[in-house]
Parts: sequence; C-alpha cells; structure tokens
Amino acid sequence: MNRINSLAELSKVKEAACKALTLKDGQTVLAVGAATCGIAAGAKDVMDALSKAITEKRLEDVSVTGTGCLGFCFAEPLVEVRQANKEPIRYANVDEQLAKQIVEQHVAQGILIEKSVLGMGV
Repeated sequence: MNRINSLAELSKVKEAACKALTLKDGQTVLAVGAATCGIAAGAKDVMDALSKAITEKRLEDVSVTGTGCLGFCFAEPLVEVRQANKEPIRYANVDEQLAKQIVEQHVAQGILIEKSVLGMGV
C-alpha cells in the first residue's frame, strides 16, 4: 500500500472508496451479519436461504454478502437490505423462512415486513 502524504491524496482515496461502495439504480445487496455472534446464531443458513430465494425468483442485480458486526448481537442473525437511493433496512432474528420472505416481499415487491424490522437508516 502506498503512503498517503497529504490531505488531498487522502480525499482522493476516500472519493474512490465511496464511489466503489455506491449502489447503482436497481441494485440490491443483502448484507448478513457474519461476525462470531452472527455465525453462532445461524448466519450461514440465512445466507444460503437468501441465495436460494434469489435464484428461484431469478432476480437480477441482487447479491448476498457477509459483513462484520452490525452492532446488535442480541438480534442475530441480522440481514440489512441495501438498495440504491434508499435507507438501509435491518431485519432481526432472521431464520430461513424469514430470509425467503425478505427476498419475495421486500426485495421483489418493495413491501416491508414490519414485524421483523429492527431499524432503518445508517
């Protein structure tokens, strides 16, 4: 890694990173809390269920990724739905059935599953 020698260089690195993380219109990322607490609570099964539901619905521009701790260990497994130009939505205590419902309702139809929402926004 190259050394950053000025605030201007740091700003360029930040700008490039933000651009790489910005979702394009129509793109959805389902981020599953996969830190130790998430894994212990079943994050792997949730990721598999999300991937299977996406494949079954033949959804384009939808991906599943593991992420570090989302800060709500008591509510694991957590799934954060990230969509372009929308606030992220976090679902708590996600099991395989709820994972399928998240894909079928929230992602495919834009319908929140309110009883399972832990939080909204950054």
